[in-house]
Amino acid sequence: MKKIGCMMMCLLVIVSFAAFAGGQQEEAATSAEKPVVMKVAHAQPEHTPRHKSYVMFKEIVEEKSNGMITVEIFPQGQLGVEHDVTEQVKLGTIQSTRCGSLEMITPELLIYTMPFLFDTIEGLHSITRGPLGEKIAQSAEVNGYKLLATGDAGYFRQITNNAKPITSPADMKGLKIRTPPIETIIKTMEALGANPVSIPYAEVYMALKTGVADGQENPFINIEAMKFNEVQKYLTIVNYQWHPDPFVVNLDWYNNLSPKYQKIISDAAWEAMEYNDSLMKEADEVAFGKIKDSFAEIVELTPEQRQVFIDAVQPVYEYYVQKGLFTMDEIEEIRTAANSK
Repeated sequence: MKKIGCMMMCLLVIVSFAAFAGGQQEEAATSAEKPVVMKVAHAQPEHTPRHKSYVMFKEIVEEKSNGMITVEIFPQGQLGVEHDVTEQVKLGTIQSTRCGSLEMITPELLIYTMPFLFDTIEGLHSITRGPLGEKIAQSAEVNGYKLLATGDAGYFRQITNNAKPITSPADMKGLKIRTPPIETIIKTMEALGANPVSIPYAEVYMALKTGVADGQENPFINIEAMKFNEVQKYLTIVNYQWHPDPFVVNLDWYNNLSPKYQKIISDAAWEAMEYNDSLMKEADEVAFGKIKDSFAEIVELTPEQRQVFIDAVQPVYEYYVQKGLFTMDEIEEIRTAANSK
């Protein structure tokens, strides 16, 4: 009898401990999944792919979390310019942004902007959505950011001018090409023999019209939106550069979320970015359709002509390799992987 009583006592202790442990785990899970408010901010208008895809992100996250995560979106620079909101994410004042402040997030993002690195948008996306893209994304963590997904900020960039059709770097020698204050663009134009001219974006139309600048470089989306085609004779479809759109969140904030919440947010970020990229492709095609008939001549480079441009911009690669941002081996690894698709 004593033996049976002892066994019963042990069984009761085990059951009680299991119930206590289960209760503790349930309490921990519940406390880890308290309601969360996620503030996101960006600088673009509400009609843009960036904002529309952020809205999709909000819908997915709030649905998957059963309303436990609330996403508040602040578009059009309501909380500051891109540099400001990127800094706010790092400080934890807000939780997320998407922006062009690449070097603040991680200088390794600049590898995406190297001239003539990608032949096709499909090959490019195979990098941003694959293991090489994940490796680049992880480098942002040392700066306090979790880079969840990398999307398209505006499709490939093209070159227009009023002087002559451009079929080789020799045709660009001495041309005054307006460039934004982005070093990779300036270095590329210099390597191709052009003279970069710094002109505020809002003043480019008049500068092209009056001859202050001979030409400019931008994606079709921007060319159509700013009506640069109205004051330019020649378009060269050169697809020379692409800019990433990094979706970042505050690293500490993300790490303090429950694994369930982390997965919801991470999965939603990728789904939103794929939607963003599809919108960008559609917008690029629509914009080109609107502007193509306004040019006196459109040049689309052959593979052989494109190779001459690639050879001409090698000093740009060497410049960034010497700065220590990446290696030639890393560049070739990306080029080979992307352009084999």
